[in-house]
Amino acid sequence: MQTHMYGTKENQEKAIRYYDKLSVIYDYISNWYFKKGRNYAIKALELKNGQTILNVPSGTGVNFKYFNEYLNNSGLIIAIDLSSGMLDKARQKIKKNGWTNIEIELSNAIKIDQSWLDYRDEQITVVDAIFCNLGLSGLPEWRKTIDNMISISKPKGRIVILDWYLEKPSLNDDFVK
Repeated sequence: MQTHMYGTKENQEKAIRYYDKLSVIYDYISNWYFKKGRNYAIKALELKNGQTILNVPSGTGVNFKYFNEYLNNSGLIIAIDLSSGMLDKARQKIKKNGWTNIEIELSNAIKIDQSWLDYRDEQITVVDAIFCNLGLSGLPEWRKTIDNMISISKPKGRIVILDWYLEKPSLNDDFVK
């Protein structure tokens, strides 16, 4: 079995297949279970017109409408996810809403660092805000991912992580898993 710095290839492929299937109903679950937390977390980003935002993992793009309420459809939203199924749903939202300030990329969160940012076509050297939602807890190298996020964030930029922690697992938590 081949091992990568972000977990085994087998585990990664299993997770991608899971999220590709989940993409069909993900918005319903996400809007029901995480809506209040999402609203609070995105408000904490303190977004302003013209800013560059990194959303990783972006999933189905459920956050895009919230970002654009603050950005007024300006700036740039860079959406990263490892699931093509999730990104297909995100592309549908972009097309349906006519958003022109969103770029989508199929990529692994652990690879999002300064060299990745420098490689992009735009002249973006740092990002203003980073929203990491419901994905960090599933990354074997989450500490390195946080370090990478800090490395591409502008001085006094905002990084908000929305995730969950189970101190005492319950039946509801089994459903979320």
